[in-house]
Amino acid sequence: MEQYRATLKSAVDPLETELADLAKAKAYKGLQGRVNDVKAAVTQAAAKLRPVTPPAEAAREHTGLVSALERFESVVGGLGGEVGSRNLCTGAAVRAKIGDADGTGALRSAMAAVQAKVPGGRRTLTLPSAGQKPGSRPSNGALIRSGGGGGSGRLTIDNSGGSDDALVTLGKGSKPMLSVFVRQGKKHTVNGVPDGAYTVFFTGGTNWDGAAKAFGRECAFQKFEDPLDYTTTRTATQIRYSTWRITLQEVVGGNARTSDVDPDDFPE
Repeated sequence: MEQYRATLKSAVDPLETELADLAKAKAYKGLQGRVNDVKAAVTQAAAKLRPVTPPAEAAREHTGLVSALERFESVVGGLGGEVGSRNLCTGAAVRAKIGDADGTGALRSAMAAVQAKVPGGRRTLTLPSAGQKPGSRPSNGALIRSGGGGGSGRLTIDNSGGSDDALVTLGKGSKPMLSVFVRQGKKHTVNGVPDGAYTVFFTGGTNWDGAAKAFGRECAFQKFEDPLDYTTTRTATQIRYSTWRITLQEVVGGNARTSDVDPDDFPE
């Protein structure tokens, strides 16, 4: 019995560690690697337990645990593909999908059954809970990130023809100066933009994740090719400042080019 307890612990502990690391994941950057690490850990756990001869009183439960680990491996493997296609885009979205999967429920039950027959062994495997819900959408024009205002410039963002909500970020290199949430079908004007040259990044999607400050599902990452230059000129009688207007969808006669952005290069 003691040998079986030790083998069970050595098989399941690495999976517990990788699940804990997945629980720390927020936005898309690095998410694929964390999901792959969970899959590798569950594959190794099943491989380690498959050839083991358990105590006679736990034989059926042991077989059920190996089978449940194999089902859970398929669950996580499928999620890897969904992250790669950007159907799942944040750690919370991945954990919610895992929590609701039948294979996850089977692994919970199988672990409990083994624990009941092998007292004193591992007591838990921390799996994502079922029934997790996405966060609420921010209001139109909500400031998600702010690097400080103090300027005179204005930026009007038009998402009236969009099919998704959008997060628009003014960035300098990899650093965001500000990020604003613009709902689908809406417009918003940002006031107080400081002087400088900014690249306009924008991402769209569904299932807003407030902790990650990102969309949890169906995300896309893009930028405008040409930077926006903001300058303020003061004279004795007036102040002149830059105003820009961007539309997040292609429009007839538009002169701004956009391109896809690697999520790793998107400013956070």
